[in-house]
Amino acid sequence: MYTLSQVHIDMARNSTDDFNLFHDQFRWGWIKGNPFKGPIALGFQLGCMVETHIPQNSAHLTVDMLRFSSFEFNFANAVKVGDEVSVELKKSRLSKNDSGKQYSTRVCLKTNNKPAIIGFKRDGEYPTLNMEFPEVLLSELKNTPDRSFILDGEYFFKRKWMIVGNAKNFLLSAFADQTKFIDEFANKVTFPQMYPLALLSSAMLERAQAIRYDLVKNPLIYTAQHLCVDKVQLKQLRSNDALNILIREPLVLKTGAQRYECFGYVNQQTPLFTAQVDLMQTTQLPGK
Repeated sequence: MYTLSQVHIDMARNSTDDFNLFHDQFRWGWIKGNPFKGPIALGFQLGCMVETHIPQNSAHLTVDMLRFSSFEFNFANAVKVGDEVSVELKKSRLSKNDSGKQYSTRVCLKTNNKPAIIGFKRDGEYPTLNMEFPEVLLSELKNTPDRSFILDGEYFFKRKWMIVGNAKNFLLSAFADQTKFIDEFANKVTFPQMYPLALLSSAMLERAQAIRYDLVKNPLIYTAQHLCVDKVQLKQLRSNDALNILIREPLVLKTGAQRYECFGYVNQQTPLFTAQVDLMQTTQLPGK
């Protein structure tokens, strides 16, 4: 059990460049009709807490043998300053199909004993997201101007950077032991899976600014995330590697949520990560 403080929120948002007003202790009140009445934790910050509190190995399996890591999250409640936060895990299960093996764990992150995130963490020989990749070469992305729309305007491009110091603070924001990932004394640098994914939020905020979307009058929050990371590529990342993010034009669901398909490229033509995230205006949330 951990107690969330504003310092934890600030470490998360500063280390990922997330300038969403929902997390700002001084400006959360700017948001029209803010239902949370105070700053809340970042979704990816909570995701990192889930990631770092799941045992990596079992008596039957070393998950490093399984190349792809996936997170399937549904958000039920916000986590606020002063809340008691805990992660509950159900018994993991190994399955096999025509695509290969997969190791799944049902997870529930709770805030004051109420579910905040419900979903699964999976490690498998195959990715759980099967999206059509953008028709673009990595060499083209490396020469693409930052904050631009490409491929006939279908994708917004944002360039971020993998920074070891920021990853350390991001881990601390999730109550994790940073030395399990990054330890200069032991010459070890392994970015947590959630860190490159967390850079999506600032990219999406910059996209909103680029299209002149009003984040104060029509604020958006995550309602669901389906994320997939290539762990082989992740292990090869080093500080100052460029992360090239593409965000596709959203699909509007029947619920009113906006579904975005996102891709992150670093040093290979195949993505480091793929992500499908659902965002909804607070006025459209159930019960609001």
